[in-house]
Amino acid sequence: MSASPHGMDVAVVGAGIVGLAAAEALARRGADVLCLDGGAPGHAQSAGRARSFRHLHDAPALIGLAVRSRAAWRALEGRAGAELLERGGMLRLGGDHEPDIAALREAGIGARVIEAGEAATRLPALAPEAGPLLFDPDAGAVRAADAVRAVAALLGERVVRARVQAIEPVADGVRLLTSAGELRCRRCLVCAGAGTERLVAPLGIAIARERRAAFRLTFRIASPADAPMPVWGDRSGRFGERAYGTPEGPDRYAVGLGATTAPLDAGDAEALPSGAVDVRAARGRLVAYVRAAFPGLDPQPVDGVLRMITPLAGPDEDRFGLWTRDGVLAFAGHNLFKHAPSLAELLAGAALGDEPDPLLAPPA
Repeated sequence: MSASPHGMDVAVVGAGIVGLAAAEALARRGADVLCLDGGAPGHAQSAGRARSFRHLHDAPALIGLAVRSRAAWRALEGRAGAELLERGGMLRLGGDHEPDIAALREAGIGARVIEAGEAATRLPALAPEAGPLLFDPDAGAVRAADAVRAVAALLGERVVRARVQAIEPVADGVRLLTSAGELRCRRCLVCAGAGTERLVAPLGIAIARERRAAFRLTFRIASPADAPMPVWGDRSGRFGERAYGTPEGPDRYAVGLGATTAPLDAGDAEALPSGAVDVRAARGRLVAYVRAAFPGLDPQPVDGVLRMITPLAGPDEDRFGLWTRDGVLAFAGHNLFKHAPSLAELLAGAALGDEPDPLLAPPA
């Protein structure tokens, strides 16, 4: 990779699902684009076999974004030639059902309350006393690893294995110093997960967020369901914890706790520091939760994922924002996988000079 005297239109830094999807959206708009990452696509915060897709959010604007995201996933499936968002729905235990259902129905989602009997047909591993439940039939599991591979395949040689070491605004655009050489572009979109601050802080872009460990385990299902299973959210504490769950195919179910660790004392870490997190206590709590809430799962885990997450500072972990300066756009947030195809369209427009959508405004 060598420097060009004029540069490409946009360089995207970060090959997680958001960076990949934004690069693919830019390519579809005819932009000359590369997506750069020092690791394999999806190796960091986008890791894992499956993620939850849900419409329910505290902010009505994010419910609307989720509706658009579902349509964007279906469009991506058409381009990729594979199903990426399953149709198993979402079950949620706890919370205030009436206003949540009203908000979802206002957005065109046919949510309703179901009792334990119907829940058992949809998620046979679930404890029979887990009801009543809010059911969103249009939610489901995103096949995360398949989605990363699909978008990377659509991009082909536009995905470049190179670590970006520095980003520097110059007179005619932006210069990137990388492990594979120098690169010039008109604009640079940074979607580098935990590495974003390192790259944009020297430009005067300050992003306030935390670093935490996220831990989940995968369990075998004793009696696999005949149809795609729903994703799970438990805000009740009925089984001792707040938790979430996602199917990983017909015979595996992944479960995680709502809070694995307190914020890490590692404000500039780009990966979990060695020895920084002891998950033995969290593992015990999680297995105890599975025994109580999911008696149809074998409580002996068969897989697990431990990764760093970087939510923006504040009470709402679904928040995100886009910061811009001197031709550099920095995107950051948490719980982004479910929105990736629709966020990609917004980010592609901003990177090509459109006025950023108000949804992308950084939190106050």
